[in-house]
Amino acid sequence: MKELSVRQSICSSQVISRVGTLIARPAGFSLLVVGLLFSSNSSLLGQQPAPPAKPVADQPNANPAAPPKDDALDKIKELMTIEEAVNFRKTKLRKFDDLLRSGKISGNADKKLIAEGARYELYLMTMKQNPHKPAEKTDLKKLRLNILRDIQFSGRVSGNSQARELYLAELTKRAEDLFNNHRLVRFNAVVLLSQLDLKDEDRRKKVKRTAYTLAYAPLVKIISSKTQPVELKIIAANGLGRIGRMGDPTNALRIKIVEAIIPELEQSQKEHSWYQRSLVDALGSLNITDNLARRPIVVNALLKTMSDPKRTWGVRSAAAYNLGKLPLKANSDIKLITYSIVDLTRKMVAAYNQNNNARFWKRCFWNVYLAFKPEFANQNNGLFKKQVNQTVVNDAYKQIIKPVATILQPGPAPKIPAETTKSMDNWLKKNLPKNFRVAPGQVKPPNQKVAEGN
Repeated sequence: MKELSVRQSICSSQVISRVGTLIARPAGFSLLVVGLLFSSNSSLLGQQPAPPAKPVADQPNANPAAPPKDDALDKIKELMTIEEAVNFRKTKLRKFDDLLRSGKISGNADKKLIAEGARYELYLMTMKQNPHKPAEKTDLKKLRLNILRDIQFSGRVSGNSQARELYLAELTKRAEDLFNNHRLVRFNAVVLLSQLDLKDEDRRKKVKRTAYTLAYAPLVKIISSKTQPVELKIIAANGLGRIGRMGDPTNALRIKIVEAIIPELEQSQKEHSWYQRSLVDALGSLNITDNLARRPIVVNALLKTMSDPKRTWGVRSAAAYNLGKLPLKANSDIKLITYSIVDLTRKMVAAYNQNNNARFWKRCFWNVYLAFKPEFANQNNGLFKKQVNQTVVNDAYKQIIKPVATILQPGPAPKIPAETTKSMDNWLKKNLPKNFRVAPGQVKPPNQKVAEGN
């Protein structure tokens, strides 16, 4: 089946959107998060987020486990008095704005003013009423966008980034003060951290937009917390993925981030599938495969997720897609990786044939396709783009493309015929890997059926 027909099917059915994240203008972030974004537009006092719309399930599974009750989620803790806010605006706000826009830091007094300005801007989010217009309630979204606007204008004329860098550092440090406040205050703080940029895009100067890498630390704290609500964790995981894609973390820092994500992913079976997918996408976005000991911990984590029958098909197929994003090298066991993807596809086909009307199947099989080939030709995603044995990749691709092309066609898709499933079964029996190891030297796991999801 030709690649073009697959792409045409996607466009015609209009069911598959570009894979993205919240902070990268996504086409498909969770309705749970959308609800909070809309509610954060409104006033803070007495406001509770509307219950999230129920998503289309990936597959029947246990209800997500509720995190421990955090009573602080419904309480506003004002971290600044009205008098403090009014006094700063009267005596220091103009100087702060001028200093930030100039971009230049001349001494300790300037550093202190930037720190005070960051505190002022963030702590405004914790106030029930607008201290400068007492009749109005706090508009969290407006405050957050004002901060992002000020960052963009910092040093734009002078080209000096000292003030911007210091402001980003102070915002990152102070944002953690909001993590035990009202849920909407927390939410806007985490969204802000996930949107911070060290550099703005400038096509004339060939400067790429660069995420602020050091925002990773508070974001890691959010996903590692046992009490933070899942909507915050989704945003934080997406923010970490954005740092991996658009930031400039060192290899050691990338490893540090994935070593925080992997345990969270392993413990997330009972969490909402949206959160699981955010963690999977973050791993695929950090552009590494190994830890400092050269063990392929990222590949292992994604293979384990992909073969886990307790997870939804959406999560498992997302793991396959993200395997195709990793910088795999010749020493990776591409036979194991491709076998595992074909095996997942075969299991998905069996489930699909039992319920081929479910809407989520198109996304799942599209993920499998993306594991092999990129959505756009100029992307470096997909196993066909990696430095691995392409004969092995192509052999596996021939097994998945028939069911993928069938299911991604416009309108209701027919069941996959027995001829196709039999061919896949024969291929799986013939190509069963001898050693279920991802890279040479790795200890073979005791469960030889890891790739089969048993």
